[in-house]
Amino acid sequence: MNRRSFVAKSALIGMGMMTGNKAMAAEQVSTREFAVFTKPLKKVAFDELAAAIAPLGVTGLEAPLRKDGHIEPEAMVEKLPTFVEALAKKDLSVVIMASSIDGVDKNGMAEKQLRSAAKAGIKRYRLQHLKYDLSKPIKPQVANFKAQLADLAALNKEIGIQGLYQNHRGKDYVGGPIWDMVGMLEEIDVKDLGMAFDFAHATVEGANAWEMNFHLAQPHIGAVYFKDYKLVGKQWQACPIGEGAVNPLAGKLVSQKLSKDIPISIHIEYVSGDDILGKTVAAMKADLATVRKWLV
Repeated sequence: MNRRSFVAKSALIGMGMMTGNKAMAAEQVSTREFAVFTKPLKKVAFDELAAAIAPLGVTGLEAPLRKDGHIEPEAMVEKLPTFVEALAKKDLSVVIMASSIDGVDKNGMAEKQLRSAAKAGIKRYRLQHLKYDLSKPIKPQVANFKAQLADLAALNKEIGIQGLYQNHRGKDYVGGPIWDMVGMLEEIDVKDLGMAFDFAHATVEGANAWEMNFHLAQPHIGAVYFKDYKLVGKQWQACPIGEGAVNPLAGKLVSQKLSKDIPISIHIEYVSGDDILGKTVAAMKADLATVRKWLV
């Protein structure tokens, strides 16, 4: 438990006013790790980024350490320690590394990145998305992806790091319908490779089935993602959490069904224009407040 989690938990205990399930849910909020995805802030200097995120009271970042991210894959060994040190100065960590890794490659780049991440204290990473070739039969592709993920899970186990695959909306995304990824992971220990369950994408792809899909995926969930979309005409448009299609019930399901060891990451996709740092941090603060209310 980091300093922020300890302070938050102590404050709740000191209040002594909450009882039963509500008190248990509040304790889960105080002890669960929260991260913010810093993709929109990839050009911000490390120290400036840490200083801007620290006041949010989160555990740390879901940091894009991938092509066109905070650190390019080829520079991981050289630059990652500096990045981690800048965060640590503000009592932050890399909760999840968003990576370019989608399998065990022949040149060993994936292994090199993962060993660098594990050495730096990073416990989890998100895989790059896989896609189906819709001009070919799907079933054989599912089998091939399952074998690909099994090989990666074995490498993760050897290194001591957990891989996470995010379900994503789209006509050809592996994991979009949920059932396919659940089948690929059925023989893999979630400690080695699991899902980052994204409630927004699950809602877009299954407006009436997202809750069922959550229960189906539950044994394989290693992290959850919160963001929101609203339907504008025929297009899904990113918006603040609570203004779109994602049901607040998602928060209660996380509190009731998932271990407090499973982190939450907040994704901001609706900020643009000038002062991207200030606007993004303000949006993170607002969306964090909404999700925390949903969890209780």
